[in-house]
This record gives sequence, structure tokens and C-alpha cells, in this order.
Amino acid sequence: MSVILGLATMSNSAAALFKDGKLVAAIEEERLTRVKNDGAFPHQAIAEVLRIAGLKFSDIDEVAVYWQPWRMVGRGMGTMRKILQRPSAAKSVTARIGALFVSDASSDESQDSGWMDLFRIRKILTAVHGPADFKLHYINHHLTHQLYAEAMRDWDSFVSLSYDGGGEESSTIVSVVRNGKREGLADHRWPNSLGHFYSTFTGFLGFKMLEGEYKMMGLAPYGKPIYRDAILREILILDDDGGYRVNTALCDYHSALRGEFHPRMEELFGTRREPGTAPNERHVDLAASVQAAFEAALHHILEPVRNANPDLRKLVISGGCALNVTANGTLIADGTFDEVIIPPAPHDAGCAVGAALACIPSEQVDLPSVRSPYQGADWADADITAALDQYCAEPQQALPVDQFLDRVSDLLAEGKIIAWFQGRAEFGPRALGARSFLADPRKDSIRDDLNVKIKKREHFRPFAPSVAEEAASTFFEIDQTSPYMNIVARVRDDRAADIPAITHTDQTARVHTVSQSANPLYHALLTRFGEKTGVPVLLNTSFNIQEPIVYSPLDACATFAASGVDALVIGDYVVLREALKDDSARAQAVA
Repeated sequence: MSVILGLATMSNSAAALFKDGKLVAAIEEERLTRVKNDGAFPHQAIAEVLRIAGLKFSDIDEVAVYWQPWRMVGRGMGTMRKILQRPSAAKSVTARIGALFVSDASSDESQDSGWMDLFRIRKILTAVHGPADFKLHYINHHLTHQLYAEAMRDWDSFVSLSYDGGGEESSTIVSVVRNGKREGLADHRWPNSLGHFYSTFTGFLGFKMLEGEYKMMGLAPYGKPIYRDAILREILILDDDGGYRVNTALCDYHSALRGEFHPRMEELFGTRREPGTAPNERHVDLAASVQAAFEAALHHILEPVRNANPDLRKLVISGGCALNVTANGTLIADGTFDEVIIPPAPHDAGCAVGAALACIPSEQVDLPSVRSPYQGADWADADITAALDQYCAEPQQALPVDQFLDRVSDLLAEGKIIAWFQGRAEFGPRALGARSFLADPRKDSIRDDLNVKIKKREHFRPFAPSVAEEAASTFFEIDQTSPYMNIVARVRDDRAADIPAITHTDQTARVHTVSQSANPLYHALLTRFGEKTGVPVLLNTSFNIQEPIVYSPLDACATFAASGVDALVIGDYVVLREALKDDSARAQAVA
């Protein structure tokens, strides 16, 4: 038996466990600690993947980590250049370095794991989980991104792009894989980072950096990209042959983390938005401009690769920037590539899987297990009924599957909002039909109900659709599958009126295609709903309220009770709000 543990130990920390080449489980630490984007050392995630596998820590043969921490020369030189260009940035850079290198073990609150922890992996692991005799591997950060993403398809030849805030020395890597052989074509070095560029403007626009980027992306379609040229002239400079530079003297990521911005930023783009205030027209136009500049840079990076390799029409995207679903969609819409795939967890959490994959011969990898986004625990009926007994006044009745599907599809067609908890939890930031709030996309007003009563989020953020895979091209301008909800596509003109609740202001949607093989129960619900309404599409948003997506039955019951959702569908049970014990709490949640 061969057991390999993969680890992502800082931002979006996670653990993944392979047994004999099969991915048994992969968990983000945040799902268990209930701390959003938890970057603490993933002790709870490690314990959980071992529990799911029925193994002990001493059974582990190899541990693979998603960084090579000794490769810091490029980062160090980039840091010195930043300080020389702008001495006032030294304080911000020093503070960030301190946070990365030192974790505060004395604090009772969850703390991000420090960079130095990477050198102490064996000691940290054995101190908490007990002794084990394992080989320890440190894998190149961008390679871990790429290996996980590339496992999503049986392609022999393709282009592979990994880009994020930054790896050991690089922030953007472009490779070509031909018949299994990898060739690096472009290596963009930190601090020239598209991730840091986008995050800096996220902070300038009043959103929380490293968390609110998707809010800026959702705001962008409401504006006009009037500052695009100014950004590309002074901030994000596109060089010849697909190169780019970020003017870090103006666009200083580390200062932005402290809420400090160069005066030239306000000279160019007006007063920055204070958090919690309504964005004005200038802010909205700036969001549109940042998105447009980001897309221009993405196409600029890939253009020489496409020109030099015209036969390669398939693209794999990984890294945190792969979560820019709008940019992903443009690569298909304009014909740059025929097909694009992004994994369920393209951000750093997914590197836990990629690190382990680097230690397994490719012919020994069980690819179907890696491609499944459903990597968390699958809870037994006893766990579900125990949780329901805590929250419900009376025991709930399990329904046979056909009656169950009829009941749930009827509730949805009646305009009810349901919380859907089924099977194994998703790995990654997307709700893919295991931990979701679901609603009828035909009712435009349901977006307000979700935003005000349940999700408590900004009105400009769109909701995504799940659609039965065979019907996707009927409703959306997309000629490929999108199983992990990472591609934006235009809603077809003749269908936009049928699904207004998931159609964004620019007539696009972040599409999730659902196949019968990937998720039989969810596909059956979409099909049954389509039979009754003519629309095999559901509004699908993550099952959470200002917290990580729910993981356990108790999480599901607690969030359901605190929400204004009409019903909880968990396992074989359809639980109406009236079944909850505490009437006063229920009334308060609805109000």
C-alpha cells in the first residue's frame, strides 16, 4: 500500500490524501475550522482526510509540500527593487515578510502558517499527529498548480498556464505539453504579478484583498472601461513577445494590504472607495477598466504561444487568477482556444493535490478520482438524523427517491428557496451541487430574496446557474462542458428571458454543466425540474452565510436555522422551516 499526503500550508491551506494512486479525500482547512480562507497549518484537514480513508498518520509513506522554500533569491531581489524604487514601501514589505515567516503559535485565534514552517514540516506534523516514517518532498509551486489542472483532461498536447500572486520566484508560467513532454515557454518573475495587480485594485475599490476580488469582477460589467488605457500606460505595461511589467511604485500590493496607496492612484482614478460605502460611477468604471486591462494582459501573454503553436487548440489554466471566470470565458468566446479547462480548486488549496501527483507515476494515477470535485466526507444517515433531532421538533420522514425528486422540484417551481446538502462535500470555492442554495432561475425577484434574506451580499454580484449538461448549449453560448463552474458564457438571446435570475447585467452567466455520471442525484433534480418547467436550469449559490461553505450535517442545520431558506434537503429528508424547534429564532431569521 502506498499512501501520499499532499499539503498546502499557508493561504487557503488544505490536505489531500492518495492511496495507491487514488485520491481518497481533499479538504480545505476552512471547512473544518469555519474560518474563511484559513491559512493555518492544516492539522484538522490532515486528520479529516485520514479519517475518511480509515488510516493513521503512521500509515503515510510520503508527504509532498507545495513550495520549495529555499528558492527565495528571485523574491528577495524583487523585494529589494521595490524598496529602492519606493523607500516608503519598506515598512509595508517588512511587515508582510514578518507575517509570512513567523506564525504566532501563542495566539488562541487561527493564524496563517508562516514561511519558516515549511522548513519544519516534519517536526510540526509529528508533534501533532504522532510519529511516522515518511519521505518528504518539496515541489515547485506552479508545477503543483499545473499538475492538478492538467489531470482534468486526457489531452496529450496542450498549452498550460499557471498564474497567481506568485510562487517561489515566478508569478506566471506558460508551458507547452506535447505527447507528455513539458517545455517551459514563458516565465514572468515576481513582483510582476497579475494576481497582485488585481488584488491591489480590489483594495483600492474598498473590498477585502485576497477575498473580495470576485466582488470587483461582479461589479465590472456595470461600468465602462474608461481607465483601461491609463492602467496599461502607467500600471500594467505590456512588453513585446508576451511580456508584462507591473509598476510596483504605483501599484504596491504590500502597501495596499495596509490600506495605503500611492497618491498617483487617486490622481489617475479619483478618490478610492471607503469600505462599506456604495460604489459611485467612477468606482464602477474603474472596476470595468481593471477587468479589461487584466483580460488584455491575459491575451497578450498567450498570443505568442498560440502563434508559435497553431496546432495547440486546448488550454489548461491554474493558479488563483484562474478564478477570474470572466477572463476565462473570453478565451473561448473569441476563438483563442477551442477548449479550456480549469480544475475545481485552481487556487492554492488545489496545490495539495498537485504536490502529491508530482510523487506518483502518471500511469499509476486514478484520474477519475482526481477529476471529481466531491472530495469531502459522505455522511451516514445516522449523522444526518442526529443533527436533525437537535433542530427539529419531531423526527423527520425519509422519502423514496422518486417522491423525493418530485417534492423538491415542486418546491422550487413554487418559488421556494432550498438548502441542498447531498453526498460528499466539494473541494474548492465552488458549490457544485453538494452544498448549495437552490432556486428557480425563472423568477427575477428571487435574486433579491437571496441577497437580502439569506446571502446578505452586494446587489451587483451575480448568481450562477447549474444546467443539465445535455441542455447547456440550448441556453448558453458554450460548446464545451464547464463541470467546475469556472467559465463565463453569454446567455443566448432567445433564452435570457427564461432565466433572468442568473443572467448578469451583460447577459452572461458563470455556467455549471452537470452530467449524469458526475452527480446523478443533482442531474436527476435538474432533469425533473426541466420536465415540469421546460427549464432544466437552477440558480445555484454556495450553502453559507458570510462563512465557509457548510461541511457537516450540523453545519447545514445551523446555517439553515439562521437563514430565511424555506426548506433543507439533506440526505433523504425534506425539512420545511416549520419543522424547526425554535419558532422565535425562525421568525427572527425570516425577518
